[in-house]
Amino acid sequence: MALKTDQAKVLRRRVLGGLARNLILFTAAFLAVGLALEALVVPRIAEEVADSTSVWRSLNSTEQFNTALAEYGLLDTDLFANEAKDMAQEGFSTKAGSISAATSELDALNRAMEAYTDAVAAGTPASEAARAVLETYLQGTALYTIVDAQVGDIETDDSNAVKVEESGSGKTTDESDNGSAGADSGADAGTASGEGVPAEPVPFIAYDAILSAAGIDPPQASVAEGFAALRVSARIQELGLVLDVPSGIETDPVTIMTNAALLGMGNAELYDILDTVYPVSQAEAYSQWTMLPPADQARAVGLSASEPVWQVERSTQGTYEVRDIATYTFVKSFKLPLALIVFVAGWLIIVFRALNRSLRYFDALSEAVGKVIGDKDAPIELPQDLSIARNELAVIRSQSLADERAAKAAEQRKNELVAYLAHDIRTPLTSVLGYLDLLRETTDLPRDTLRKYADVAYSKAERLESLINEFFEITRYNLSAIPIERETVGVRLFCQQVAESFFPEASARHIRISVDVGAADQFFVDPDKLARALGNVLRNAVAYADTHSVIALAARQDARFTTITVANRGREISEAHLQSIFEKFYREDGARATRSGGAGLGLAIAKEIVVAHQGEIEAASERGVTVFTLRIPTSPEAENAPARDGGTPRREGLRAMGNAAERTAGTQGATMPLGTAPLKPCNARHGRPARRVPMSNNRSIPQPRHTRRQP
Repeated sequence: MALKTDQAKVLRRRVLGGLARNLILFTAAFLAVGLALEALVVPRIAEEVADSTSVWRSLNSTEQFNTALAEYGLLDTDLFANEAKDMAQEGFSTKAGSISAATSELDALNRAMEAYTDAVAAGTPASEAARAVLETYLQGTALYTIVDAQVGDIETDDSNAVKVEESGSGKTTDESDNGSAGADSGADAGTASGEGVPAEPVPFIAYDAILSAAGIDPPQASVAEGFAALRVSARIQELGLVLDVPSGIETDPVTIMTNAALLGMGNAELYDILDTVYPVSQAEAYSQWTMLPPADQARAVGLSASEPVWQVERSTQGTYEVRDIATYTFVKSFKLPLALIVFVAGWLIIVFRALNRSLRYFDALSEAVGKVIGDKDAPIELPQDLSIARNELAVIRSQSLADERAAKAAEQRKNELVAYLAHDIRTPLTSVLGYLDLLRETTDLPRDTLRKYADVAYSKAERLESLINEFFEITRYNLSAIPIERETVGVRLFCQQVAESFFPEASARHIRISVDVGAADQFFVDPDKLARALGNVLRNAVAYADTHSVIALAARQDARFTTITVANRGREISEAHLQSIFEKFYREDGARATRSGGAGLGLAIAKEIVVAHQGEIEAASERGVTVFTLRIPTSPEAENAPARDGGTPRREGLRAMGNAAERTAGTQGATMPLGTAPLKPCNARHGRPARRVPMSNNRSIPQPRHTRRQP
């Protein structure tokens, strides 16, 4: 929408510019803070929310893990059975439940091995009792080497050692006893690899735990199975097997270590197998888990969620861990709406502040206007943004004060006029009544006296008529618009008839009126109204022209305008009076002192009539020459034509006309300009010209005095 005033444009730039700047700054700050929070704060908060609302759970891949271990023989129960057979060949009973007869001996060995294990873990020598027991039952075995290194010197029975060694050599050579071969090869492998001594303390595993891992109920085991389990525990210590089953695996680690010991695997070899088997089992379990429905997936990890939202992580060891982050996802869903609410709220606050600022402009303007109206002396205080409005209000205040002073002056002039008119009406009316009273009461007066009294009464009555006509003018031209009824009129005839109507007044003061219309032809005007306007100007010239001078009435015409000028020599009009001469009720100082003083409406009415014709009227006075100029459109097309351009400026043209009038009005009896003639009275008996009706078709028709209409 286009704005018309400079103040509105300034306010639009300030308000909209400030609004746009604040919105851009807020948006940039919002984005910067949002990105910083997203990068630094939101991840931590999100992790805390997720950790507080959900728990990581490992996938159970026991089935896949056991299947893979079975391929390596680590879950084979036949290995322990073969070890028990070896002990049976050494003379131990294989009868089920016979272990009860050797329980005390097995428990003593169990305690001795546990004491040894604790001593190794504590870094101190084993007790003498433990040494004795171990020396009795372990001499000649692969574990004896470790005991000798950790506990100290142990007396060895060479025959027994040879017997055991031979037994071991025979079994190794025959390779029919896997348990003994596994023990020997495991010892060699452990020693060769530097893993004979565990890198960390090896927990002691009791023989009954090994029996349970082999699927044998300890009370129902045989003596051979009990001593086989004790020997397997010793091999686990010898190989330094320490096993932590990975999370999500429910396999008994004793079973794995039992078979690893029987196969002679070191701890490193065992973990190599686990590092290979476990990630594969987890991958297979995860693949099978993803194929389940959401509810079954939740039950598989121990949850009861119906619509879970899963977060999955896989460790470097290949462990799959999942958690339900449905609650976290729900909380997170508020992040974007919350950010949008904050963003929109910020925009609304900025827009509201901009609107509030613009409304404060209205408050300031309203307060300033109130001061201008209520207290004309109060200073106009407005913000710098409203400097243009402040200046305009100052101009309006000045104009208002000027208009108020003008109105007061006009009111005063009108009041004075009423007083003057009341006095002027009373004076001639008194004279009329006095002379009529003389004529009525005195019947024998001489004829000349009677005529004199009648002429005086008639003259005073005419003066009354003139004053009453001025009141009619007030009502007619001040309270209603002037209707214009145009017709084509000859310029020459129009000017001559208006000039002739003032022959008596001009002759009485020995003033000549010259008419010069040049080549002017016709123009389209309301002849009655325009004659009234020109007559008022000409009457003013006759009233104030010097005695024995010439009034020059001239007309010039072009395609656009017909210009009529009235120039006279007489008292010069000051610049101050020229600015107000066309105002209603305006009269020069001293005008009332003359008999020609009127109501001050003549020139104001002339201006109204000329303006109604879409024309202009102006006055200039220099060096004793006063020139009035009426400029009327020549034709209807000229009414909408643009104002004149080029040529001599208006003031200079008036001066030129004044100079011409000055030359024309040089001395009494000067030769009249070419194309003009002395004005002759049309009604010599009463010393005034005949009244005329509006001119049409360039003809004028005399009209009786008492039937003429008011112009």
